[in-house]
Amino acid sequence: MFIKKLVFLILFFFLTVNFSYADEVIKAQNNAYRHNNKGLLYLEDKYYFGAIKEFQIAIDLNPNTQASAAYYVNLGKTYETIGYNNLAQPCFEKAVELNPLCFDYYLKMVENYKKSGILDIKLKEYQSNKKSSLNEIVVGLLYIQKGAVTTGITILDDFCNKEPDLLITPGVKNYIDNLVKEKLS
Repeated sequence: MFIKKLVFLILFFFLTVNFSYADEVIKAQNNAYRHNNKGLLYLEDKYYFGAIKEFQIAIDLNPNTQASAAYYVNLGKTYETIGYNNLAQPCFEKAVELNPLCFDYYLKMVENYKKSGILDIKLKEYQSNKKSSLNEIVVGLLYIQKGAVTTGITILDDFCNKEPDLLITPGVKNYIDNLVKEKLS
């Protein structure tokens, strides 16, 4: 009888006690996302040093994935905001490398080239590099940034005709449509 009561009490104790335990798995991607969001809040508050540190932590936690392309763009934007275009350039280039089908990243990269005053150098570089058809996007955008809008639109339109099934093509088409609307108005 005593043993039955003891077993029952032990069983009752284990069933009613809430066990708490720690999740020992560190999820770098989740932490990177949180640091990126914290960096965006700092950027909004114009606390640029903190934003740069948070974006860098996000990149360090998740360095070579498609998601980290957004972290690189945020870091590049922050550098541009404080006037360090030369530090922003590799950030935008890395974003394009990690996520080559995001048209906005190409725009940011080429706008940075203009701010840095290296449009002609980059135009020669991308024209000579025929490895990827995506380089045509950069060439077209470089011409547009240089002021040769018609030439740039023609190159981008040719790209859209050659690569109609790529995920980036609708973004290029929208950009061309917006340019034509601006030009007509």
